[in-house]
Amino acid sequence: MKPEITDISYSTALTFELVTQYGFLTLGAPVFPSLRKESIYQTDTNAKSVLTFFQYKLSEHIIGTASSLQDDWGVPYYRFLIHPKNKNKRHEVLLHLEDMNCLAYYVAPEFHTKSGLYESLMQSVLLTHSTFWSPRQIGSLSQAERNTLSYKHNSHFGILEPGKRKIGGVLKGEALLSEIKSKFEASAEVYDNERFVRLGDQMLENYLKVFHTPKEKRLISDIWKSRDRIDARDYLSLISILLYDCYVYIIAK
Repeated sequence: MKPEITDISYSTALTFELVTQYGFLTLGAPVFPSLRKESIYQTDTNAKSVLTFFQYKLSEHIIGTASSLQDDWGVPYYRFLIHPKNKNKRHEVLLHLEDMNCLAYYVAPEFHTKSGLYESLMQSVLLTHSTFWSPRQIGSLSQAERNTLSYKHNSHFGILEPGKRKIGGVLKGEALLSEIKSKFEASAEVYDNERFVRLGDQMLENYLKVFHTPKEKRLISDIWKSRDRIDARDYLSLISILLYDCYVYIIAK
């Protein structure tokens, strides 16, 4: 069954919960109007923070007995497309993010209906009913194939197709918060304007390692030239959304 919800509705709802319940701040993630001021990260030259990138995915609800994983773990289960087969290189840029000491995740829900989203939002359990997958845990993708990741409600692993490779390390709820806490204790940084610009520059450089057509090079050049004309936070957010398909969150103390 195709999802009834959209990536905008899911990302906005989860962002609302992350901001109001867990103190996350955003750099461009969609928020409800009432949170516009409270949710935006204000540059602080003293506070240490952890930067997290979320790429939101929507999952199909697989219920048919003719499904490809019927013999592996039965139905129902959820499945999301990591990237279309002609865009699998996008996975590589997320791997570069993790290499830069940032947290990066594909984020997919354990529901697919509008009522499921609404009930999870009203009960403040969206984080609990969301799954977070590290690109590094997923590993390399088949460049010429349609790569999908399937998972069951309350399972601790997923199955990557093609190949039916078992993927561990999925995080949910408190497990994600614990991962962020560990990251904070080990390598939190001060994110001031200069740090945002340097991080954005590095993301542009890494992007060109993967995508280097003349068209992409012109785009990167135009973005780089804008760095002195826009807010440092907007510069990083623009790169993250436009090139990496990610929203940026900051956890500060």
